[in-house]
Amino acid sequence: MAQKTYNSKEVCEMFSLSAPRLLQFRKGQTVKVAGKGKNDEPRFYDFEPILKEGKDWEWNGSEVVFKESAITKLKQRKAYRKIQSNTVTSRGTKSSSKRQQGKLETKREINSLEFSVQELAEEMKLTVQKIYALRDISTNKPVSFQNYLKQNKDWKYDDGKVILFKSAKEKVKQYADMLKEKEEIPKSKKLSVLIGNKVFHLLGDAANAVIKIIEKDQLSKKKEKA
Repeated sequence: MAQKTYNSKEVCEMFSLSAPRLLQFRKGQTVKVAGKGKNDEPRFYDFEPILKEGKDWEWNGSEVVFKESAITKLKQRKAYRKIQSNTVTSRGTKSSSKRQQGKLETKREINSLEFSVQELAEEMKLTVQKIYALRDISTNKPVSFQNYLKQNKDWKYDDGKVILFKSAKEKVKQYADMLKEKEEIPKSKKLSVLIGNKVFHLLGDAANAVIKIIEKDQLSKKKEKA
């Protein structure tokens, strides 16, 4: 039995796509992003085609025909985008928590090895900005953490959105743990000492040692007065 095929017009009407957008799904695209500074080189990002030639579409003479596998992929993409949109608008409302969980589970059925930045930020109790900064292309990468997220290894662009792979989850967890450890370390005391007309600043152990000497001296004077 011959497999049903669709022409470009039918696919565009079925998914409300423009012809250039459908072409991007077949051929992929390269996006140029200008640097922030005058001397910064522009960055180029390659988006892989969603629909593969020979598998999801092929040439029939001078016309492109799409197979059932292409329709399935585009339906999954549409369902995923709808879930993402509904999830964002429903966040923060207790009454929608059960529905939101159901949507996230549906998304997991589509691809259980991928996460949105928002999902991982909530799970790790981080801001989305901190996760975006962990990517290897970010200009504000934290200098205290070097295990950055590598493009096409830990994350990718999917229709203009950043999608994280499972490998990114462990790296983000390492970063979250590092921030937590820093918060738990007590801040060093700072002490300013005036000797004559000069001021000396003591930090950390040196400041703590001087403070202990002063406290001990003050305690001794109180005992003498008593």
